[in-house]
Order: sequence, then structure tokens, then C-alpha cells
Amino acid sequence: MRRRALEGAGVGPIGAVLLLPLASASSAVAEPADPADPAPAWQPARGVRELFLDDAGIERLEGLRRVLHAPERHPANPVLRPEAPWEDRCQVYGTACYDDALGKFRLWYLTTPRDRGLNPIRLPTHERAPHTTLAAYAESEDGVRWVKPALGQFPYDGDDRNNLLDIGKYNCEGIAVLHDPRDPDPGRRWKAAYWDHGSGDWEVRDGKPYAKPGPRDGFCVAVSPDGIRWKPYEGNPVLARYCDTNQNLLFDPRLGRYVAYSRFGMGRRLARSESADFLHWSEPKLVLECDAADGPATQIYGAGVDLYEGLYLAMVWIYREGGDGKIDTQLAASRDGVRWARVADRATWLALGDDESWEGGMARSVGRIIRRGEKLYVYYCGVHGPHGGPKFKNVVRKHRTAVGLVTLRRDGFVSLTAGEAPGRLVTRLFSLPEGDLHLHVDASKGSARVALLDAEGKPVPGLGPSAAATGDSTWAKVSWPAPVPEDLRGKSVRLEIELRSAALFAYGWGS
Repeated sequence: MRRRALEGAGVGPIGAVLLLPLASASSAVAEPADPADPAPAWQPARGVRELFLDDAGIERLEGLRRVLHAPERHPANPVLRPEAPWEDRCQVYGTACYDDALGKFRLWYLTTPRDRGLNPIRLPTHERAPHTTLAAYAESEDGVRWVKPALGQFPYDGDDRNNLLDIGKYNCEGIAVLHDPRDPDPGRRWKAAYWDHGSGDWEVRDGKPYAKPGPRDGFCVAVSPDGIRWKPYEGNPVLARYCDTNQNLLFDPRLGRYVAYSRFGMGRRLARSESADFLHWSEPKLVLECDAADGPATQIYGAGVDLYEGLYLAMVWIYREGGDGKIDTQLAASRDGVRWARVADRATWLALGDDESWEGGMARSVGRIIRRGEKLYVYYCGVHGPHGGPKFKNVVRKHRTAVGLVTLRRDGFVSLTAGEAPGRLVTRLFSLPEGDLHLHVDASKGSARVALLDAEGKPVPGLGPSAAATGDSTWAKVSWPAPVPEDLRGKSVRLEIELRSAALFAYGWGS
């Protein structure tokens, strides 16, 4: 089995937890890439940081170790707990974001009612099964202390003084929310995708009443002016696919298209669909699944997918159905959202807590990476005990499902690290962008120097080696002995970065 969870990973302060080889491309793409539609060529761009989640820009490494860094759990975890009668659990088959206009963190999450027996939820127009999935909303000024406001829109047992959202007729599973300021219509600047399923009738399974399938089950969309008041599309479902678990919703500015990731009826695997107008979606295609290297009966239970510094970054939920029955989170990266590389030789990034803890069985990340200053926030769902299945038929959960928070430094997923002996990174050829070169480097105990090489690999006069970068900086400007000639802009060059007792997280061009 390829799973690697290290002692203390994700529990203590941010730090290197694993030394790794170069990332390996996944063999799990369902259909080979069309030669007429090749993967995008690697080219750094001004204002976009180059990370080391894949090997796209690397020609050669000498004396450097690739290091995966675990995020740090917040001491107040879990930061969102089930409290109300409609909250048997709080889980993030949902979305978190920071709203600059409101100055608040926002969280859309799922819950199910507690102890209803066979008593349905009676709404003005129809009934919902007693064991239904409800969408709920919370907000926070600091990302740790959350408020569940009374929204006044979903009458739970006749009382609408709660934080439940009126979205989804029978179930709203896996709600993905996207803020879309590009939309000229203010009433459509918040968008949601979710799986709605049901018919008003239900059946009892394992002692719980579940909604029966309905004629309009499928992947649905809705729009909102504020992320609270939702208007579903009259043509729902936009895809008549079985989309249990979570959904992911993005806008790719390079494509000018909306992108969704879900199971889309393909089992425990990751599939992708696109839309130009948010209402008409392409036939989903499988893009990522587990293979023999992941271990027996291992599956992708879901994933939180986001765009980070020009990369698609998936926080992949690895379910070892044939092993311990538990779910933790690995990373995968893609330049186009279709061809994926499993980061860090499939090492665990977000590990589980102790077996008896509230997060001892599952740790599943939300579908957004929030950057505030020089820190990243990632919310996740913690579950006690393994997933029920063939090997674990009678799981007793000692804790109710809740939401936790992990943080890490900006760009801090993977670093290239050197010890006392010098190590070097030589990039592939690229066209030199405008702006000054900067490094995100921790050289508090060492140094980093950069040389600019021409297409033949020879140092450009006056542009290498640079002055030593020292200290710990997320954006240290590289100082060369001479200014960069303007006629070099747009020409093919390479970088040679030398590290001594330092860790390089990213580099890029800008002001």
C-alpha cells in the first residue's frame, strides 16, 4: 500500500514532514489526451507564482530534496460543531470563502436532522424525508468563531428562525458556491451547484428513512445576489447524473468557462464538466481515479478542487475500503484540469487525528483554499471511525461530525530544500516575463542565489550569481549585479537557483 502518514503529520507546527522524489503523473486519466489538443506548454507569467507541486518547469535538480509540508491544525478545533435539532452533523460537502465586501469568512455546509424517527419535514409546498440533507450557512470575522444567523427562509417544524437555506427541493447534497463578480447581472454573482434527489416519498434503510429517487434527480444549479437567497434554474437538473458526496465549482479565466468536478455517476472517481453559460454543461469525462499503486480497493471518495497560482489543485479524499476503511487527504495538481499528477508520491497531506478523536476516521477538505495575507486557511470535515462498508458493518461513532480548520504558510505545500551542501534547481527554457524576479524562500539559516542562463545554458553577463537572499521571506526580490536588458524580455532563458541550508517554496515575476 502506498499510503504514507507520518508521525505527527498535520498536528504540530508547520514543518517538513516527508522527503520526496519528483511528482509522478497519474495513470488514471480515463481517456488519452487528444494529440490535437496537447497539454499547455509551461510558461511562467507575471504575477503568478511557480510552485513545485509538479515537474512542469523543472529540467534538473542537484542536491535538493522535495519536501511535503503538513498543515497545522487550529487549537480551537473543531471550529464548527452540531448544536441545533436540525444538526445531527456538520460536514463540508460544501464551500468556504472570504468575502472582501462583507469582511467575513463564509461557510456553506451540510447537515441532517437529529432523532426525527419517521417524522417528515413538512414544508408549505411538500414534504422532505426525515433523514434528508439540508444546506446551512455560517459566517465568521476571524475564521474561528462562527455565527449561525437566523435567515428566516426554511421553516423547520414551522419555525424559520434558523440558518438553513432554501435550496434543493428534496435534498441538497454537496453544495458548491462560487462568487462570480464577472457576471453583469448582480442577481447572478453568486452561483451554486448541488445534487438534488428525491420524490417526496422515502424508504427505510438501516433503520433510517431515506428519500426515494425522483424523476428530476441530478446535478442542479442556482444563482443568488448575496449567497443567501437562491433561485434555482427552471431547467434543473442541468445534468441527469448521480452526484452524491461533494461538488466543486470553479471559473477558469484562461478558458473563459465554468468548470465542475463531481462523481457524475462514475462511482468513487473524479469527473469533470464545463459550461460557457453556467446552464448548459458538457458531457462529464473521467479525469482521475485510483490505481493498483494506491493499494487494494482504494478509491477517490471525493476531492476539494481549487485554482491556486494558475494550477488546478485537488485535495483528494483517499478511501481505503479494502484496508482500514478510513479517509484522509492527499494532493494532486494539474495544468489544465484534465491531466493530473499525484503530488509527493501520493503521501498523506492532511492526516487523521488519534483513533478516538472526533477526526480519527476521516479528514476531508472543503473545496476552497483561502489566502489571507501570508497564510492559507483550509476547512475540513472530521469524522470519528471508519466508513461503513463490507469490512466495517456496524460502526459506532463516539463523536458527531464537525468542521475543523488547518492553516499553512502561503505557497507552503511543497518546497525544494538543501542542507549545508549546495543544491541547485535548473528550470526548463521559458520566455522571460516582465517585472522583477522574486523568491519565496526560507533562508533564515542559509542563502539562495540565482543566475540567469541563456538558451545554451551559459550565464547571461551581469545576471548571475545574484546577491545572496537570506532570511525567511514570501517575496524576496532578486538583486543581480546588473539590470536585466530590455531586449532580453521575451527571449528564451533558464534559471539556476542555488540553495544552501534553505527551502524554496516558489518563485515568480512582478513588482
